[in-house]
Amino acid sequence: MWERGGVCARLLNMRISTILKPIVVATLLVVLGVGAFAQADVDSPYSLFGPGQINERSMNTRLKGMGGVANAMYDKGIINAENPASYAKIDSLAFLFDAGFYFKASTFSTSSRSEQGSNASFDHISMAFGLTPWWKMAIGVQPLTTAGYTVLVNQTVTDVGTTTTRFKGNGGINQAFVGTAFKLGKHFALGANAYYLFGNSKSETSLYFPDSTYMLGTRTSLDLMVHSFMFDYGALFNTQVGNDMELGVGLTYTQKINVNADQTLLIRSFEEDMSTDVEYIIDTIASEKSATKITMPHGFGVGLSLQKGDEWALGADFNWTQWSKFARQGNIEGLRDSWQASVGFEFTPRHTTISGYFSRVTYRFGGFYEHGFINLKGKDDINHNINKVGITAGMSLPLPRTQSKVNLAFEAGQYGTREGGLIQERYAKLSVGIAVFEHWFQKRKYK
Repeated sequence: MWERGGVCARLLNMRISTILKPIVVATLLVVLGVGAFAQADVDSPYSLFGPGQINERSMNTRLKGMGGVANAMYDKGIINAENPASYAKIDSLAFLFDAGFYFKASTFSTSSRSEQGSNASFDHISMAFGLTPWWKMAIGVQPLTTAGYTVLVNQTVTDVGTTTTRFKGNGGINQAFVGTAFKLGKHFALGANAYYLFGNSKSETSLYFPDSTYMLGTRTSLDLMVHSFMFDYGALFNTQVGNDMELGVGLTYTQKINVNADQTLLIRSFEEDMSTDVEYIIDTIASEKSATKITMPHGFGVGLSLQKGDEWALGADFNWTQWSKFARQGNIEGLRDSWQASVGFEFTPRHTTISGYFSRVTYRFGGFYEHGFINLKGKDDINHNINKVGITAGMSLPLPRTQSKVNLAFEAGQYGTREGGLIQERYAKLSVGIAVFEHWFQKRKYK
């Protein structure tokens, strides 16, 4: 057998030629993923604010079952894009592929009424491989932000009567990334991800006058097409402690960036036939196309992990993002800085190949609390924090005669509040992922 750290230099040329194939496959996956993500429907009223609903930090289904901890998590068979330095721990002779999707069911409620909704979507596609024992790469695509909402606000105006304002939006920003990591000695690793941001976000604000047959409605539509780059960085330190255990410390940093976007503004007047709900466009008041910028803020994260081989692992994360500096169309959105704390644990009862099947299954538990970036004034004229809290559980189901696994993660949580007439979401989410682990340059033997 070859020692992982002593692979001959002559294999480098073989690897480079072999890597061309997964790069082509990755490109096709990105194209397919774009179509899949474009169909995602969030149905969250809070995606109206700021950048929309931010995608979960962890794109890996395995880590989702551990409360989303990621900053200091690493393993020879895991693609952890949240800390790109973790790529350095991937098996030098392995090719990894990971893809996932989710189902989500939610109940939205105020103090007086409630509604239910559900949606399903692809979550991520990624792959990783080694160029040398000390240099690894990863490629993938996933959504960064999503929006899907319809909100109605009724008001009574003197001398006008009842007015209804409808806020409607959908779409979001996706991110395709290429990441790399370098192993610096036995204990340190550095990594970086370069993201290409793309996607289309649409929002409409419609004003209706249901009490008047003479006043025309007005609709303002804004279409944003994003195309820009973003970068994040990671560092990882690990050392052996105690009885065959490893301590890991991870640091991450996301760079502040001005995202380029093209916007189309359209203002039109319309008339609605109340008996059929059919609208007739009367006039176009304004139509304008221009370039704009969206300021995405910087953020950092720190994490700790403690693990004992394939038996168990424990992780804890803290992440902070300066959302108070988010700006769109040149205007500050008036948001606040956010932070998130999460913990997670996993264990495998018996990890030998001769153990019973369910003894080789890995089980996970975790939880998180998110101090969100939205702060809204309710009907009681008091500002309320829109926070999120949840618990998670998961498992990895090993596939026969391979190191590949099917990962499952379940999350139950609460987002928002019913105080001040605001909306609270209670949800249950099931994530399913497939993690493929294959060795390169090893011939299979059949008897």
